[in-house]
Amino acid sequence: MNLIARLHTLLINTMAAAAAVLMVAVMITICLDVLIRNLDRQPSAHFFTFSEYALLLIPCLGAPWLVREKGHVYVELLLMALGRPARKWAIRLIGVISIAICFTMAWYGFEVTMLDWVQNNKDVRSFDAPRWAIVMWIPVSFLFMGLEFVRYLWRDESPLAALASESSGASS
Repeated sequence: MNLIARLHTLLINTMAAAAAVLMVAVMITICLDVLIRNLDRQPSAHFFTFSEYALLLIPCLGAPWLVREKGHVYVELLLMALGRPARKWAIRLIGVISIAICFTMAWYGFEVTMLDWVQNNKDVRSFDAPRWAIVMWIPVSFLFMGLEFVRYLWRDESPLAALASESSGASS
């Protein structure tokens, strides 16, 4: 089990690193596009297509790491108004709802990806790309986010950063 956990962590960290590299690449591409336009030249149409694909991939690749790091956005106003036992149960409920949403999105995303694979759908931009290769990152992302929320529930730990120490099993 320890090997699986290490591989899972390595995969999530690799996905986050790829998202970071893509962000830098998009920035460089945009700068090149602007520079080429200012030189009264026509930039490659691939610049725009690359940016479009990267804007899908960056959140898909980075979101599981963000969940792991408890860096996602939430509003704690209601939670702070609750008493400690009610807050602990509300955080668990948030975790269960998050798991259900993530796994549902992963399931439907997987269905769309498989349908695109079977029908051999293409995404036609400046170059033709198999659509499944583009949309497959959506179910992968939601699957790994769901697994991260499962991990929090399994450890009786809050997925919410500011409340993490308060809701852990040791402090109940």
